[in-house]
Amino acid sequence: MLKLNAKIKVYETIQLIPTPKFYEFNYVKNVEINSSYKTLTDTATIIMPQKVYTNTKGFDQSLFTNANGEEKTIHDFFKVENYIEIFLGYDGDYKPAFRGYITGVQSDINATITCEDVMYAFKKIKAVKDNNVQDKKDNFNIVAVNPAANVDNFNPKTFFEKRIKELKLPFKVNALDENIGNIVISRNHNIAQVFEMLKDKGIYTYFKTEITGPVLTITNNPQQHTVKELSGFINRNFIKSPLAGSLVKKLINEGLNLLASQLNKAAQSILGGFSGRVNFRFRYNIIEDKLVVVNESGKNTRIRVEKYFKNSNTPIYIELGDPKGQLLKTYVLHNDNKNLPNDPAAFEKITTEVASQLYQYGALRAIQSKPNGFEGYILTFGEPFVRPTDKVILENAKDKEKNGTFQVEKVERSYGEGGYRQKIYLGRRVESV
Repeated sequence: MLKLNAKIKVYETIQLIPTPKFYEFNYVKNVEINSSYKTLTDTATIIMPQKVYTNTKGFDQSLFTNANGEEKTIHDFFKVENYIEIFLGYDGDYKPAFRGYITGVQSDINATITCEDVMYAFKKIKAVKDNNVQDKKDNFNIVAVNPAANVDNFNPKTFFEKRIKELKLPFKVNALDENIGNIVISRNHNIAQVFEMLKDKGIYTYFKTEITGPVLTITNNPQQHTVKELSGFINRNFIKSPLAGSLVKKLINEGLNLLASQLNKAAQSILGGFSGRVNFRFRYNIIEDKLVVVNESGKNTRIRVEKYFKNSNTPIYIELGDPKGQLLKTYVLHNDNKNLPNDPAAFEKITTEVASQLYQYGALRAIQSKPNGFEGYILTFGEPFVRPTDKVILENAKDKEKNGTFQVEKVERSYGEGGYRQKIYLGRRVESV
């Protein structure tokens, strides 16, 4: 029988940056971890005995008493805003299940420690620095009188890699390289609030757990759709743009070919030791099956993407879906520095090129909400270890629709007196078997 093991490391911090000083515990009553790419913040809850054991192997026993000889309590070791790492596994194999900050400690018979992942730090840090706010040479440090920063041709990769690098926090960044037009950032906005703004533009931000540490992932393609899938989706849901004709489709294909390398690079992420693909077999290592098969529905709905230019109040726009369907979402882009040409031939050329770009932009957003795959979850043991956006290969199902490769949307992880379990919520079908 496999033996459960857990390890918790709590680091003291200075201005949210972990110091070398840490406490390590290898006992815990219960742990619950919720993780999803659709939510900005992953959370963890730890239940521990209120008494800190003094016979833990490897501990300097003097650490457990204060200067006056009184025994320390759980509050001396688990402090709000300390950095915490939770490792779980079997038979001495520890996997990093959570990294973040302690946000609360309550004690009664047991101690309850609540935690948020590293996104917690971004709720404390302003997106635009206050010092030298009118520096016109720095596009990321300009605050208007209103006060707000109007960032031209906002690119998440450029903006956040510059802003986050200087914070010296313990993670890497894998950010989307895409200009999404001009956006206005309030002087009072923290970085997490900007991430929430980007979600309205179809851009997801989450921390992905790797062996070496958390990776801040900013992407417009969290479900990792391929260029082939996008092309097929556009063909099935194409609505002719009023400003551009059939040439748009040719330009879409050319644009998708250029997009391919970018999508492949983003999907590779930053390698950190996990394979990203795991196998499960029905009636073997799947404890419970609550999956419902769903299919893409392109009827009765549509989305719209608009782009405005400096000299025009009328946008170039495209739509995807059913021409007579309900309008679910309108994405609005702005380019306040560029004018549309007055020459009719040049105008038609530009609008055609822009329309093809908007179809690609729209497809990446629309396809996320119309997957072929599953709703619901499977319940498994704690291994093999699964993270959101990983691929799960299901085999040996009596319902053949449940065999194949599917992407993980959310994982609810529990560890403790009831064993070690993963409730894995699955989404789109990646491959059939």
